[in-house]
Amino acid sequence: MMGKAYLVTGTDTGVGKTHFTYWSAKILKSANIKVSCLKPVETGVEDIPQDAKLLAEATGQDVRDVVIYTYKLPLSPYAGFLEEGMEVDIGIIKSKIREYRESNDIVIVEGAGGICVPIRKGYTYGDLAYEEGLSVIVVGRAGLGTINHTYLTWFYAKEKGLDIKGIVLSGFKGEDISEKTNPLIIEEMTGIKPLCIPYGSNIQKELHGDIVSLFLSGSN
Repeated sequence: MMGKAYLVTGTDTGVGKTHFTYWSAKILKSANIKVSCLKPVETGVEDIPQDAKLLAEATGQDVRDVVIYTYKLPLSPYAGFLEEGMEVDIGIIKSKIREYRESNDIVIVEGAGGICVPIRKGYTYGDLAYEEGLSVIVVGRAGLGTINHTYLTWFYAKEKGLDIKGIVLSGFKGEDISEKTNPLIIEEMTGIKPLCIPYGSNIQKELHGDIVSLFLSGSN
């Protein structure tokens, strides 16, 4: 039986996707769930791909089994190709996802930036999720501006026919007054109650059950 597979996508760059993916993988592994991570493309890599290295530490994979393509410049994957001349082969990414689904209970695919970011010309992470049947987890920031960004990401995924498994709001500090109402409004607009992650929290201790439930609920 094929394992469940998820695309962890962001509402923007730098919203906490890798942090969430890392802790999710650690928590799932600690619950004796066989999990592998895949970050198909990592950009802004001078030497060692740091995001892939972190995810490999969580799962016990070799870093070379987590990331397939790297670019030096901190750009979208397609922009990396335009600048550096190495084009992504979507077929290779799909094959790796299917390989991991055959040998794991859970496969977490971390995107680069948002769901509409192009991996190559005319092909986005949303397209990959649709074609490979990946359920989507949207990660957004906690504070001001997250309502619009989160809703637009959710709306795009919904219109594309994707299975939206959850919404995560990351980095609550209690300094931005909008943090009080953002989760409520996002739930009213999307019908999904966000998983809220406080800044500096012990995710493995405080949110263990929530994350296991998020990844194991429903079909995929």
